[in-house]
Amino acid sequence: MIGRERLSPAVTAAQRGRARGPSTQPPSERSYPAVAAVEDHEALAAVLSATRALLTAARPEQVAGILRTLVHDLGGGLVPARLAGHNALQMDLALGLGEPLLPWAEPVSLAAMRLTSVLPGFLEDALVVLDRLHGEQQRTEEAETDVLTGLLSRRAWMRRLGSAEPGDALCLIDLDYFKVVNDRAGHAAGDEVLRAVGVLLLNMFRFPDACGRYGGDELVCLAPQMAVAAMVDRIAATRLAWVQARPIAGASVGLSVGVAAVGSLGGRAALHAADAAVYRAKAAGRDRTEISVGDQDRKIS
Repeated sequence: MIGRERLSPAVTAAQRGRARGPSTQPPSERSYPAVAAVEDHEALAAVLSATRALLTAARPEQVAGILRTLVHDLGGGLVPARLAGHNALQMDLALGLGEPLLPWAEPVSLAAMRLTSVLPGFLEDALVVLDRLHGEQQRTEEAETDVLTGLLSRRAWMRRLGSAEPGDALCLIDLDYFKVVNDRAGHAAGDEVLRAVGVLLLNMFRFPDACGRYGGDELVCLAPQMAVAAMVDRIAATRLAWVQARPIAGASVGLSVGVAAVGSLGGRAALHAADAAVYRAKAAGRDRTEISVGDQDRKIS
């Protein structure tokens, strides 16, 4: 890992290059012009700046951007691998985030010397940072995902709700007769039903919509800039799909849904309104949708 206890391999390589001093080889036998052997403060400064940026990188895209910036600061360029010629170095600096990009420079040039001596070590450090970021991202995703349904956990969804804006719509879904499934067929059957609902919601709602598991058999979905009528239509399609997708153990499980628009009071107020609408749906016979828009409520069968 990069740390204060040691310099980047790229920095070390740059320092070794200037410590050797002027070359004693005849010009015809040297790979680079004589100016490359002189102290290269500009290259060292570029590497140090890139190393500092690497230490604070928070996303893989930032790591790839730091590599691209370093190449340009060293006097080189980037070319898609499919178009690369003999002057390109065989190092993919896109880091798997897009089309492979290779660094290149004019042969027998100061830029070519810099890239050859600096990039291998710096790329090694960049890959270490990239592995760390991927590990952190995986742990974050695991903490934010409900293991059983594959939806957002309650905590993660509530954080997402905090950014809801007027014009967004949300729904709260309660599974009818879910407790009966657990009591009669066992918790394994109940888990099967929850998994099936999770898969269904992930298929019916797409990014940037956010669906989560709110409670034991309660699920929530937030759709940015979606009209309430459009949310009602989405739930109607979801209910029809559920009839086909629900497992045998959940044949009696229906969906009681409350829909609300996010208004000036924010997402939590809308969630409270949707919760009240779910109670009305239950009282009206279950497996139905009720919407709440301000002080006006109406039923959707």
